[in-house]
Parts: sequence; structure tokens; C-alpha cells
Amino acid sequence: MRRLNAKILLVKEKLKDIDTIEGMVKESGFKVLFSSDVDSRGLAQGFNEGPNLIVCHYSQREFFTKKRGTHIPIILIADANEKIILSASSSHKISYLHQPFSKDVLNAIIDLLISAED
Repeated sequence: MRRLNAKILLVKEKLKDIDTIEGMVKESGFKVLFSSDVDSRGLAQGFNEGPNLIVCHYSQREFFTKKRGTHIPIILIADANEKIILSASSSHKISYLHQPFSKDVLNAIIDLLISAED
């Protein structure tokens, strides 16, 4: 997968600093697909466009790993004060991030998850 052709589905629900995250993703040359929440039409449209990666809040982990039944790599983002419980029971490629993080860190994780998709 060529990095510049990658599509990233950004689920806005519960994510803080969404504009900053969107800017980081766009600056790096990725196409950004949007969904306002996990129950919106935007989510279905985003999946129809074939995203290579999902970026969402940590609290939506169960939705994307179990209910959705997809194996698209996921970046789960939590606020600085939230605890993250790492799950070993999923076959998904998942990365966990605490805010704040830099564009370089986000890009490195995106690159690893997308390159592992090939």
C-alpha cells in the first residue's frame, strides 16, 4: 500500500483536539474520511470508501473489534488522564496512544499499521 493513497477514517465522537489530529493526518498526505460517531451515516459511508486505518477514541474499541467485524487496523486514542487496558484477545492490529502526542509519533504508528497491512 502506498502511503499517499491511504485513507484514514477519523471517528470524531469523544476525541478531543479533533482539528489537531485531522491536521496531522492531512499534512502527512493521507485522505481523511469522517464520521461524527459510531452510529452515524458517515460511518457507513466511510467504510464504503475502503479505509486503510481507523482512528477513534479508546472507548470505541469494542465497537470496531467485535460489533463491526472488520479487520482494519485501528489507532485508539485516550485522553492523558484516562487509563488504557490493553486487550490481547483481539486479532486486530491495534495501537494505543495517549494525548498529547506529536505528528511524528502519529505518523510512525500509521506507517507501521499500514505497512503491516500489505
